[in-house]
Amino acid sequence: MLFFVIACSFVYSYNLSPYIHLYFVLFLILFFCFFMFTTSSIFYIYLSYEGSLLPILYIIVKWGSYPERSLRALILLVYTSLFTFPFMYILFYYFYTSGSFIFPLALVSDVTFSMFFSFLAFITFAVKLPIYGVHFWLPMAHVEAPTFGSIILAGVLLKLGGIGLLRLSPLISLSLLSTLLLSYLMFALSFVTLICCFQSDLKRLVAYSSVSHMIAIPILLLSNSSLAFKSSVILIFFHGISSPLLFMCVGVIYSVFSTRQIVLLRGLLLFSPLFSLILIIAFVFTMSTPPFPSYVAEVAFLVFSYSLTHYIILPFFLFTFFSIVYNLNWLSSLIFFSPSYSLSCGSGSYISYMCFLPMIFSFLVCFPSLYFISFF
Repeated sequence: MLFFVIACSFVYSYNLSPYIHLYFVLFLILFFCFFMFTTSSIFYIYLSYEGSLLPILYIIVKWGSYPERSLRALILLVYTSLFTFPFMYILFYYFYTSGSFIFPLALVSDVTFSMFFSFLAFITFAVKLPIYGVHFWLPMAHVEAPTFGSIILAGVLLKLGGIGLLRLSPLISLSLLSTLLLSYLMFALSFVTLICCFQSDLKRLVAYSSVSHMIAIPILLLSNSSLAFKSSVILIFFHGISSPLLFMCVGVIYSVFSTRQIVLLRGLLLFSPLFSLILIIAFVFTMSTPPFPSYVAEVAFLVFSYSLTHYIILPFFLFTFFSIVYNLNWLSSLIFFSPSYSLSCGSGSYISYMCFLPMIFSFLVCFPSLYFISFF
């Protein structure tokens, strides 16, 4: 997934090849992500988790397209640092109780955090997942970032929050957090999807839809079973493919229409039937419908959340209904409506065939992965 996202950013930013520091930034992202996946020290997990924020800050400030990008990058830095800095206290506490920063890799540990420390650890990684309530930096970062920056942010950096929760799950008291956060997560699951129905900017819409799908990960973790953890890995993996794919489509749409306002986007089917087909498939992929493998994670999410509480049926129904509403709204407006109603149709741009390569490759990756899912 990491190499796919970086390949997408390379393809979309091929005109930036003279800037060698871009490739250095992508190397830093690869280094921090690889270090977070392989280390067994809680200190180095926190170090690589915080270090992964620096490349996206540089991308926003260097290649952002709006004058407010420096202010938005500062808000991103302050917002994430404010919620992740208390984790330093957890590091000292863990070193004092266990004598080292090495944490167990099994699902059961002798050292378990209290409710307060578990909540601090949860907020530390939930701010970059992100969970509704600590997500306000995300739409601003996506709007200010260039297209390849949004691809990296959605496909790699946001997934580090879910990976951090997965790796520290042996230390977090999930049963205590379930009584504290389950009702809030059930409310956020349907409310964020309702917010997506009122978005006018296509890039903000994709960003908020990413927030709504990522709420399923902490709910799966709160069920505290090994199969739920594996289902969350599947959800993280396939959302790390579908979300960058959507942001890449938004970048292509912006290059054609010179706007991201949904009410001004018309007649894409007449402009490029192939890209319209890819966009429809990406819509189905994001909705986690068959035959895409992410459907397995969505079904597992419903099953394991139902084991926590029977009231999850109503938020899940609202989540599914509002997801269909806002996706059909912008998709039908963009593809099927007549271009005569658009103020910016037919700008004379063309879609480069280089953009189709990672889009088609992402679909080819999904179906062989069904074989690997069978091992779960």
